[in-house]
Amino acid sequence: MNVSQHRKRLAFLRCLQECINCFKDRKKLPECLCYVPSEVIYKCTSLCFLQVYSEPSVDSIRIRDLKGSTDSIVTVTGEEMCNSGGKWLKVVKFKANPSAEDIVFDTDAWILLFSCKTPAEDLLTLKEQPPSPPRNAPPKVAVNKWSEVVIHHFSLDLRKKNVHVVPPDITAVVKLQTLPSNWTIDHDEALVRLMSKHLSPENEQLGSIKTYVDAIEVSSYVEDYGASCLTDGDPDTYWESDGSQGRHWIKLKMKKGTIVKKLQIGVHSDDDNYLPSKITVKGGAEWHSRKVLNTINIDWDSNEAGMITVLENMTEHYLWITIKIEDCKCTGGIDTRIRELKLVSTEERTLGFDLDFFKAENLIRYPILETYKPEELYQRSQVLQRFIEIIDSVLYYIVPAWEYSIGSYSSLEYVRQLLPLSKRRLTLIETCLKESALKWPNMPKLFINRRLAMEHRCDPTADPECKNSVFMQIYEGLKPRDRTSKPLNYRWSSRYDQWWECKFISEGVIDQGGGFRDSMSDLAAELCPSASDCPVPLPFFIRSPNQFSEDSNINRDVYVPNPQCRDFPRYDWIGQLMGACLRGKENLVLSLPPFFWKKMVCERVTWERDFFTVDAATVKMIDTLETMESSEFSTVSRNWSCTLSDGSVVHVKLDGEGNAVPLKYDDRDRYCREVRRIRMTESDEQLNAIQTGLLKTIPQAVLDLLTWQELEQRISGDPEITIDALRLSTHYDDVEEKDTRVRYMWEALKNFSNEDRSRFLRFITGRRRLPASVHISSSRDNAIDCLPESSTCGNALYLPNYTSAKIAEEKIRYATYNCMDIDTDMNLWED
Repeated sequence: MNVSQHRKRLAFLRCLQECINCFKDRKKLPECLCYVPSEVIYKCTSLCFLQVYSEPSVDSIRIRDLKGSTDSIVTVTGEEMCNSGGKWLKVVKFKANPSAEDIVFDTDAWILLFSCKTPAEDLLTLKEQPPSPPRNAPPKVAVNKWSEVVIHHFSLDLRKKNVHVVPPDITAVVKLQTLPSNWTIDHDEALVRLMSKHLSPENEQLGSIKTYVDAIEVSSYVEDYGASCLTDGDPDTYWESDGSQGRHWIKLKMKKGTIVKKLQIGVHSDDDNYLPSKITVKGGAEWHSRKVLNTINIDWDSNEAGMITVLENMTEHYLWITIKIEDCKCTGGIDTRIRELKLVSTEERTLGFDLDFFKAENLIRYPILETYKPEELYQRSQVLQRFIEIIDSVLYYIVPAWEYSIGSYSSLEYVRQLLPLSKRRLTLIETCLKESALKWPNMPKLFINRRLAMEHRCDPTADPECKNSVFMQIYEGLKPRDRTSKPLNYRWSSRYDQWWECKFISEGVIDQGGGFRDSMSDLAAELCPSASDCPVPLPFFIRSPNQFSEDSNINRDVYVPNPQCRDFPRYDWIGQLMGACLRGKENLVLSLPPFFWKKMVCERVTWERDFFTVDAATVKMIDTLETMESSEFSTVSRNWSCTLSDGSVVHVKLDGEGNAVPLKYDDRDRYCREVRRIRMTESDEQLNAIQTGLLKTIPQAVLDLLTWQELEQRISGDPEITIDALRLSTHYDDVEEKDTRVRYMWEALKNFSNEDRSRFLRFITGRRRLPASVHISSSRDNAIDCLPESSTCGNALYLPNYTSAKIAEEKIRYATYNCMDIDTDMNLWED
């Protein structure tokens, strides 16, 4: 259709708003979004035999075979079916040649457009033809794509009469429009979470390799010399690593079904010591590729720089391919430079989320979906993907600008949990963060007395102003020294993963990153202590009522902002630290309930589902009171008052003497509404101060595009540390994974609790949550049955030899709980 880009954009925006209203009201989505043409024409490209089946499966009844030629026409409906066999079309009629009679199919009949099991180089037998307007009608533009029909329906273009929309397949449209039984937005959100786990984001910086590669990752990079420089086609740009020697890699996530024919890297002679001299290429089905596919040793005295082939003529598909640079040209060359990445591969055939993706075994973690048939989930997934395509088409125009924003695009609030399906969202988030970054300031040096801080933790009443806490020592130490100095703004690039340098008084340490990370861990431990039997040393967060409940609520370790704390400047600073973590690689591990994170990103919150994560007992009590019979209510003695999370009482209605008015049965509905309002807004002032600080550091657009789960993980890391997640984050330096000491370590970690693993991670990296890279090496003197050593600056664990898994467990657990001070006088921790 000849419609201007502005009109298309306006049409998609209007469609987006109507769809959001449909989600809110649990109505059918617009018919044009669910459009399926009643007729699509395919033409045979060569002599062929088309096998027609009663169902989209080669195991179903084979109705007949059709002999086709280059003159043959196949008419199908727009209804498609993708499953493990391939992509199927529902055939309506077949015409062998212009003079032959039509063969019409009155019952369901399916042909296989292509099989996902055949070689990708094979040409398709059928080729889709553009639609044509009816004969003997005025000249019109014919359309049969759902996106074109959306534009036609919602566009304000007065030339609509010049467009012919191919009539819809009413039955297929109704299938897509109809909501499954008892379906709500919660089901859509669960379906999106399932799908997003298997979705690769669209990477607009993949250049020429985007046909074969879903994503590209690098181990580290110097600012402005990241992964995009490998595929931008500019020979003057390059990826330059920025890490420890021998720990540089490029990872490619390949599209489904692709097989590498040739993989090359480009290097330039001007880079000299940055030239790689030993390269190992690995492949596998997991992110941590294990199988060695090739090893290349380059003698630069006899070789010239240029394109280096690192892999060719593969016969097997590998989901992940890793190019690891083991050594550089010069012995002292720590980092490497790669100018270009070239890839020749077979091309995939995209089936997307096929019917078999929604089988029962994939739904185990999503019980809300288990009662629905795979066909229902498949059809709903198609509609959701169309809706997300609408969002992606206008995403760049609905997010607020960094400097001039006056608020968020509130309509996205209701569908926030559907955004993980967006392919453009993460790229836009990273662009916003990069473009809003400021110049790196001079790194401040702080002197921290952790001995005094520990005394304060043990008895906070002795230091009521909290001056000795690590939190206050850092806060005061970062204040501008004079009128010409400016406070830190935390809006720098993620390249800078250390924001201040720590000097721990009475602890011999040179901070190269480990001391800083340890100060962040100490700060987080003061804000939200993990131990339930210790006092809370700072006033900013309090234990939620759930911590004092005896039920099985999983949110029994969370904290909430203190409703009585009015120290808003420091709440603001906490928000800035959270924003800095989101920008960088650091974590501020705060155990806060989903209710808090949802309000931070302005997602919708409910009393029953969300405030339940703060105070489950009150939620149950109020809900029970609201539905209570009058005979039961007479036994309840209750006033117009409620208790906040900090234990303070709010009187909602007072009598003449200042006492709470007794509650009457007929007033209970109004009372319950008032309690819900008070409790759900009790910490809003504190939360708003944190959010203000956060938005000083990141653009509003980033907050609008993140889900609450993503915000929590980017700031506080993943609260669950599983063995599988640890394995994905672990690298082996001078030991093999099958080494006995490594095997004993993993056996020991299987017996660790989540808190044990958190301490283990902190012992090595200074961080309490993933993501964090862990490097395993042998102990420096090949000691036997000794305590392990670690270096938080290098995220390294030095493992001794152990004579049994039991001894390994004892020694590792003791070290993680008792060797947390960084001290050069101790042989247990070296930094």
